[in-house]
Amino acid sequence: MSKIFFGIMGLLLISLLSTINNPSKETNIVQLAIETVKIQAALPGGVEIKFIEKRESPIPDFYMVKLLVIDMDKEIPIVAYVDKTCEKVILGTLFVKGENLTLREAGEPRIPKIDLGKLEIEKSRL
Repeated sequence: MSKIFFGIMGLLLISLLSTINNPSKETNIVQLAIETVKIQAALPGGVEIKFIEKRESPIPDFYMVKLLVIDMDKEIPIVAYVDKTCEKVILGTLFVKGENLTLREAGEPRIPKIDLGKLEIEKSRL
């Protein structure tokens, strides 16, 4: 009886240690989306990609990962679809029954707000 108990406890310990040593799949999904956007969009240096949200996608077995590409003069929302095994990424526009779901989820690109209090008008050239 004790051999079975210790055997089960050993298996549980091995399982626990294997999940501790491997990065979380949740983190991998977001990182895969960010890295794919960086590579496919050939973004210049200084452009930041910010994670917004991850949730179930209308595509079975995929997550929808919302990202925000932040450049000096604009913010561009992007949606990446990443499968649950972290093997496939889909970038592009998803239409379901004629509706552009990607645009609805991401929204339109926008110009970031400028804090006028931080501007030094006296140092500007006219």
